Amino acid sequence: MNRINDIFNIIQSANRTVALTGAGVSTLSGLPDFRSKKGLWKQYDQNRVFSLDYFKTDPEYFFNFARQYIFPFLDAEPSIIHHLLAQLEQKKMLRRVITQNIDMLHTKAGNKGVLELHGSPERNFCVTCGKEFSFGQIIAKIESEKFPLCDSCGGVLKPDIIFFGEMLHADVLDTAFHEARQADCCLVMGTSLVVSPAASIPEIAAHYGAKVIIVNREATPLDRLADIVIHTELDTFGSTLMQLLNTR
Repeated sequence: MNRINDIFNIIQSANRTVALTGAGVSTLSGLPDFRSKKGLWKQYDQNRVFSLDYFKTDPEYFFNFARQYIFPFLDAEPSIIHHLLAQLEQKKMLRRVITQNIDMLHTKAGNKGVLELHGSPERNFCVTCGKEFSFGQIIAKIESEKFPLCDSCGGVLKPDIIFFGEMLHADVLDTAFHEARQADCCLVMGTSLVVSPAASIPEIAAHYGAKVIIVNREATPLDRLADIVIHTELDTFGSTLMQLLNTR
C-alpha cells in the first residue's frame, strides 16, 4: 500500500505522465494474451497468423484465428486498469496512453488519442485498391464469407494490425517516442517489456529524466531502471490506485 501511495504521489505531482500498457491489462477483460505459457502462440502458429507473406497466400488462416480472438473484442468490456487510465486522463493527470494491445479497449474506456503501436482492427483496407472498411463492416462480411472481400474490386481486406514483415506506422512511433522524451513520469503496466520498440519507451523516458514505474505480475528486463517496481496482480493495483484517486 505504501508503494502505491508513492506511485499516486508521483503521478499527482508530475506534469506529463505517459502510460505504456501490454497484454496484462487486457487479460483482465477476459482476452487471451500472446506470450504467456498459456498464450495464443501455444494454440496457433505465430509464423502464420501474423505473417504478411502467409496472409497474402492464405488469408483464411488468419480470419479463422480472428473469428476466435479478434472479433470478440467488439463485446469485451474495459478492465479496472482501462477505467483507471481514462479517469487519470479526465482529471488531467495523464498525458497519453501508449499501448501494445490491438483490442481498442483504451478508447472504449474513454481515453483520447491512444497511440496503438501495433495497429487496430477498427481500421481495415483492401490490399488491392486501398478502400477502407470499419471493424463492424468486416464482422458483417465474415458472417457470410470465409474471409472478407472488397465490394469494389474483390480484393482481400486486411485489418490495420502490424503483421510480421510490416513496419510500425512511423507517425505513431515518432509520437510515442516524443511523448517518452517529454514525460516526467512513465507508468508501465501489464507488459513483459521484451518486444521492441515498445520496450524502448521507458528507457527513453528514463534517459530524459522521467520517473519510471513498472507494475507487472512478473519481473521484466527493465526493472533495473525503474524508480518503483511492483510485482502484483493488476486488478489489485488498479483498485487500490482508483480508491486513492477518488478520495484525494
